[in-house]
Amino acid sequence: MSDRLFARLRNTSNETQQVMLMLATGFFMGIFIATYQVTADSLFLSRLGSRLNEAFLIAGGLGILITAIYAFFQSRIRYNMLTIGALVLISLFTGGVYWLIHERIDLEEELIFALYCMSGPLTAILLLIYWGTFGRLFNFKQSKRIIGWIDTGQLIAAIIASFLIPLTTPFVPDTTNYLLVCTISIFIVSILLFIISSRFKMSRNNPNEGDDARETKRETSIAKILTDPYTRTISIFLFVSMMVYIFSQYTFQNVVQQQYPDERELTNFTAFFTAAVYIISLILQTVVNQRIIASYGLRVTLLILPVIIGLLALASFSIGLIFNDPNQSNYVYFFVLVALTRLLSWTFRDSLENPVFKLFFIPIDSRFRFSVQSKVEGTFNEVSRFFAGGLLFVFTLFAFFQIIHVLLILLVLAATYLITVNKLYGGYRTKIHQKLESTSTRQEKLERGYALLTKKLESLLEIPNSSKSVFSLKLLEKINAGQVPGWINMLMRNKNDEARHYAQTRINELKGLSVSDQYVIKGNNETAERQVLTKADLQSIIESSGEITKVRIQRLTRSSNPNDRQYAAELLLHSSSVDTTSYLMELLTDTEEKVRNTAIKTAVKRYNAEVINALIENLGNAAYSNQALNALLLIGQPALAALDAAFYRSGQSTQILSRIIQVMGRIGGPKAKEMLWQKIDYPNRVIVS
Repeated sequence: MSDRLFARLRNTSNETQQVMLMLATGFFMGIFIATYQVTADSLFLSRLGSRLNEAFLIAGGLGILITAIYAFFQSRIRYNMLTIGALVLISLFTGGVYWLIHERIDLEEELIFALYCMSGPLTAILLLIYWGTFGRLFNFKQSKRIIGWIDTGQLIAAIIASFLIPLTTPFVPDTTNYLLVCTISIFIVSILLFIISSRFKMSRNNPNEGDDARETKRETSIAKILTDPYTRTISIFLFVSMMVYIFSQYTFQNVVQQQYPDERELTNFTAFFTAAVYIISLILQTVVNQRIIASYGLRVTLLILPVIIGLLALASFSIGLIFNDPNQSNYVYFFVLVALTRLLSWTFRDSLENPVFKLFFIPIDSRFRFSVQSKVEGTFNEVSRFFAGGLLFVFTLFAFFQIIHVLLILLVLAATYLITVNKLYGGYRTKIHQKLESTSTRQEKLERGYALLTKKLESLLEIPNSSKSVFSLKLLEKINAGQVPGWINMLMRNKNDEARHYAQTRINELKGLSVSDQYVIKGNNETAERQVLTKADLQSIIESSGEITKVRIQRLTRSSNPNDRQYAAELLLHSSSVDTTSYLMELLTDTEEKVRNTAIKTAVKRYNAEVINALIENLGNAAYSNQALNALLLIGQPALAALDAAFYRSGQSTQILSRIIQVMGRIGGPKAKEMLWQKIDYPNRVIVS
């Protein structure tokens, strides 16, 4: 059975294998993070809870040091070597602490203290490794498709690990033994990443490769991040968010150690609490997130957390003024409110705020975006942790300082949070607007590449090789339909008979002669394949002074013969009657390819709002998408209003929405730019990126 499984893995595509390995990596990483957090928290709070303020300060300092070292080596050595080396060091640390706790009783307190202080920094490094590997393993198109669920294995593993800890109480009475589980799981993660790095090529693996490596280091320096207004605002937002997270954690861990003085009871409660966090996070990520973002946008989504924290902090502070004594029977109300504050701040930050926060890095130059994001979410995150720990350490030096004072600080932070969200959102809109209004160096390179490609294909039109010249014309037609007549004329000069014949056929199609020359007034033996006009048709033409009648168009449109329907589409190009537009609408949905293609070409000259909407619907059909896009481009400004209305129509596919954005951008002009500007908050990552 195992042989069959491995055989299937070998036969699957590279992307499938990459996804499976990343899911497995996330699974074992989730086991490590959940087990380590529960073990470190319960051991520290039950034995060294009085040193909580000191631990927060040192944890922040260690976080800055470790993430700075990680960032330093990330810009100097190969990424796969850095990540595997970091994971090996983490496994050695965890295994070393487990061994020393059982061998050196005299060092037990120092080891537990170190274990707790390293919880935050290790989690930060592991998340940087996971998402850094993800970003290098998958290209941009793949990332947009799978980023929403790729960490599902991590959440599921964390839930399983959290439930297994209390369930294994009879078999594992000593909490420190769970460190062995952490060591094994992180060692498996290092093996999986070694397999990934050896089997698949990762982009940006070598920091020194590329012409702009030196420029990247300069543009992603700490000083540059802090001086740039937008990245500084992102850093401030993360700073405030992390402050709220740490203060809610400190409050919760203070009350929980008083509520559960027994170590095993504390371990079980912490495990169930952590499981609840990950379960809610999983539900939010899979069910709620997209609906909230789609309904209310990015700004409102980010405002949810500070509003909830502010309300809960106010309620906890009010209850704490009355029931702040652990010996009181009503103290449980205060405990529940504090626990709820911690639960929601943790879950909403991890599952709702963090995914949305990552979208705010999109406006940053793609050459520097990854490095900037790594430093902001790594180093600046730990600087925030250190600053929060420092404030708590200073506050606790005053004798009057109590837990309810932390809740009061949380209220102030929640208000600051709201202001920072609005400022970040404003900076995001400004940054997007700047990118829409200016042509970047990358865009100039793309335009030069487009010009070189077009010139190369044009040169192939004149070579005496029909397959190459005809294929070049077909490619050029996909690139820009507006220049097709000129390119066909170039192909007409080709010395190859087959190439010239194809060019003549295309000219006939453009002029509407591909079918109409088959319909004649009188036939003879030499034109047996042609369609002879009936007496009624001829009489209709004479009575209408040569004008194409509605009755004739209707009969041809409803004919079962595809040639008749194509002929109807060509005749509509020369019809001046407005009443015949409904028949063009029918032909734009015809099942026959040549009929619909002809109708699309006719629509460029004979359009109204309904016809434009029919062209937009064709953007979602792979067979006609390019033709419909080119037709809308040729229509130009008159199509913008319909395109804008269609974008917000419910039930539109991602392909149609992307094509609508492309058409608007290529039509250009102040009106198109304004419409694009209004769509920067659209929740679909594929569209906004």
